Amino acid sequence: MSKIVLYIAASLDGMIARPDGNLDWLNAIPMSEEDDYGYGDFLANIEAIIMGRTTYEEIMGFGVDWPYPGLATYVFTHQPDFRATSPDTYVVSENFPEFIRQLQYKAQKDIWLVGGGQLVTYFLNENLLDKMILTIVPIILGKGIPLFPDHPLETSWQLAKVEQFDTGLVSLTYDKK
Repeated sequence: MSKIVLYIAASLDGMIARPDGNLDWLNAIPMSEEDDYGYGDFLANIEAIIMGRTTYEEIMGFGVDWPYPGLATYVFTHQPDFRATSPDTYVVSENFPEFIRQLQYKAQKDIWLVGGGQLVTYFLNENLLDKMILTIVPIILGKGIPLFPDHPLETSWQLAKVEQFDTGLVSLTYDKK
């Protein structure tokens, strides 16, 4: 059975986006083809992607080509009339736990939980998250969308790996206990 992995960047104060959902602060992170902070290796082990509707709309608003070609992407929403326009993208609007379990059994590789915060908390509260890879960006936003909003249940995690980068970013990998 495949694992569901949260792979996400957060500010030092635990925000994943500005209050309006904007991710412009992530553009300040230097990127090169030689050092992608492990993103390429991570993506090579992913078969499917799950994200919330708001996160999907934010990505679509970037004005770039769909960044996940060839990967089945599932947009979770409580709006049954919502339609996705990107390739290989499907809308899931009901029976979330059952859908997730079936996807885990069918998948040969891991499943990436992209976000947003409400969906992350849902996965935590439903005991559906197996691993977290949190990249901490050395910036304090002061306000925004928290990584774990809406009162997540208490859960314990085991630190599995720490990576430090010259840019000040730190990647923390946690496995569920």
